[in-house]
Parts: sequence; C-alpha cells; structure tokens
Amino acid sequence: MSTQDLQWLLVRKSNSFLVKQKGLGRVFSREPGNLASLHSYKHSGIVNDKAIGITPAEGRGVIVTTRKQKVSPRTVKGARTQTTIKGGARRVAGAVANIAAKNGYRADLRKDAVARATAIVNTQARKRPVPKVRAPRGANARKMQLAKAAAVQQE
Repeated sequence: MSTQDLQWLLVRKSNSFLVKQKGLGRVFSREPGNLASLHSYKHSGIVNDKAIGITPAEGRGVIVTTRKQKVSPRTVKGARTQTTIKGGARRVAGAVANIAAKNGYRADLRKDAVARATAIVNTQARKRPVPKVRAPRGANARKMQLAKAAAVQQE
C-alpha cells in the first residue's frame, strides 16, 4: 500500500474541507488543488503527489500551482511552483492543457483543469462601456424629440 493510499484512508471519512449537504447526493470538497470540487481520491489535492491548483490572478489570468517532483515529502514551503498565465480564455486554456498533460504531469485532469481555468478567465472579462445616446440629427428628428418630451410632460 502506497503512502497516497494510506493518506486517503485516513482522510476520506472526515477532514476540514468536506462539504456534506442533504439533498445533493454527492459529497463535495473545498481543498486546495481539487479542480472538480468533488470528494474523491482522483481529485484530492491533499493526497495526490501530482495535484494541480488553479486560482484567479490579479487582474486577468490564472495562477497554476503544481507540486515539484523531486522534493522531500516533509518540505512544505518549497514544494510547489506557481505559474501565472495572462491572456484570453483560449490562450489560458492551451497553456493549462500543456502544463497538465503534455509535460506528463496529470493527463487525467486536463479536462477539469481547462474547464476551471476557462471559467475563471470568463468571469474576469472586461465590462464593455454603455454606448452614449446620440443626439438626434436633422430638423425632423429634433421636432419629433420635442413632441415626445411635450407629450410626456402633459401626462
């Protein structure tokens, strides 16, 4: 039995990140590094040695957190690397897919990682300014506007 299996057996029934609610039918998790927010061995950010965390960055973009491969299990501070990816949804999705799968990290989490990163970037979209109301052009248009204003005042 590996250390990950043993850790999962110890953590799966009760930990501070569990979210249990009646009527949902599923158990969710708020742990860092859990992309799908589901309480399962596959998605657990606590137990897995190769967990991927995606959080929003300052301004636009996401921060992808991965665990370094050749670090002692007792090392906490220097065990993780953070990569900031800025840009639109397509650029971020491609970069996250490369980090998750192409480099041989966790190919099974590629879909969840891309979905989480794209959702974060889409919520950060810039709000477009409301277009200004143009003044009417032409004599007839100005007359119609004055007539509408007079009708509103009479009511």
